[in-house]
Amino acid sequence: MKIYKTILAVVCGSMLGLTSCVGDLDTKPLGENELLPEKAWASEDSYERFLAKLYAGFSLSGNEAPSGMYDIVGDDQGEATFIRSYWNLQQLPTDEALIAWSDDGLDGLQFNQWTSSNRFCELTYNRILLNVAYCNEYLRQTTPELLDSRGVSDAMRTQVATFRYEARALRAMNYYILIDLYGNVPFINEEDGVGSFLPEQKDRAFFFNWIETELKECEGKLPQKGMQTYGKINDPTIWMILAKMYLNAEVYIGANHYTDCLTYLNKVLGAGYSIDPVYKNMFGADNHLSPEIIYPIVFDGKYATSYGGTTYIMAAAYGSDMNPGDNFGLAQSWSGVRALETLTYQFTSGDERALFWKDKRTQANTQWSDYNSGWAVIKYTNLKSDGTPGSDNVFPDTDFPFFRLADAYLMYAEAVLRGGQGGTKMQALTYVNELRGRAGVSNISDNQLTLDFLLDERSRELYWEAHRRTDLIRFNRFTSNYSWAWKNGVYGGTATLDSKYNLFPIPAAELVANPNVKQNPGF
Repeated sequence: MKIYKTILAVVCGSMLGLTSCVGDLDTKPLGENELLPEKAWASEDSYERFLAKLYAGFSLSGNEAPSGMYDIVGDDQGEATFIRSYWNLQQLPTDEALIAWSDDGLDGLQFNQWTSSNRFCELTYNRILLNVAYCNEYLRQTTPELLDSRGVSDAMRTQVATFRYEARALRAMNYYILIDLYGNVPFINEEDGVGSFLPEQKDRAFFFNWIETELKECEGKLPQKGMQTYGKINDPTIWMILAKMYLNAEVYIGANHYTDCLTYLNKVLGAGYSIDPVYKNMFGADNHLSPEIIYPIVFDGKYATSYGGTTYIMAAAYGSDMNPGDNFGLAQSWSGVRALETLTYQFTSGDERALFWKDKRTQANTQWSDYNSGWAVIKYTNLKSDGTPGSDNVFPDTDFPFFRLADAYLMYAEAVLRGGQGGTKMQALTYVNELRGRAGVSNISDNQLTLDFLLDERSRELYWEAHRRTDLIRFNRFTSNYSWAWKNGVYGGTATLDSKYNLFPIPAAELVANPNVKQNPGF
């Protein structure tokens, strides 16, 4: 597979001058080893290497793996990675995961009691806006005028044209994630100022239209799907982002876009992906071979390593008694995260998706701080499909499947049930039963295919893939109508929370830095 093994060890001064969006105290200042823009772009290799940095913002903590030359200041660079902080926000406040640690606001996340000072709310916000800043700088530095002034070859100019669409699509993807988590956020593009520039906050309606326009303009101009472009954003990826945005449109902007959702899901469904015959293979060391993964966040045990990403999801879930080095190919066991009982109760006997370690553990989570109170999740491993380990036993080769076909199947069924045109319930039932057939459980009938069933089936199929918080909010089950263990900080849980928790707060440091940004209501 193609992995971006090298990223440009250059951070241009204008990128780190975004005072309000990432904060002077939260980003690493320029050192004597970094190059200035005129030198950074002297070599034509820089255009692809800097592009790799835009992708690396989703997986790595900086420019020297696993934790060196960091982008964001922090004692734990694993926490400062996108997948680790994002996964914590999407999973820990839900009915699928519980963590035995209380540091850095993790208890606030799992108890649904976070504040504007929560460490992971801040880390995720800063990481995403830093990703946006990198994309903006790439677009600033690759204009036709600058390419002319540098004497860039015609061959490279052709490549750069595609690279620019990748940067725009990645920027739109970052903004989509940002509005899902935080609602109304600052907007910065490549035409805006840097340094003392204080961007204006825009609402979800603005971003909905802007993201939609950006992605549609990128369609047909991105790298083609294939193993040589594995890990790069392509048309099916932006179709999934659009479908996700349309599926959640009633949450974001109060408007029904289920027909639009089906329009783009049908494009995804016709793009040549297929359901992987073996469920667990999508979460192992050679999952780049899976025919089902649409967009991966790429990791590699030798060349793309961090203490976030799939390293975190595995190591935090493993206990030393599980002998994870031999059993799962990763010799790290942090004894932290495990399944909430509400998740494990979802599965019937024989469901091959129920990948749990039960030995010496209780199914019930009566003690949140006791790692053995709850089953361990062994969905993610550093083993290949043939059972052999990945290239390294400290850092996995396992990629994170950010978008995959099974999700598109379930989204299709949901959009049909919610009244979208362009799909049928018969086809939706076929898709759902294809997934259940792979799992080794019985088919459902037409009258069993309901929205309540789909919410449960999404959990069975997609647990620990960073979808659950968004799903529960869309189904109106996050802050109301549903209780699970430790919701609101008590084992018995509570069905109702303040609706402010449907969003994460804008970090307190951002409000101090930029008076144009207002806090989300209630925080």
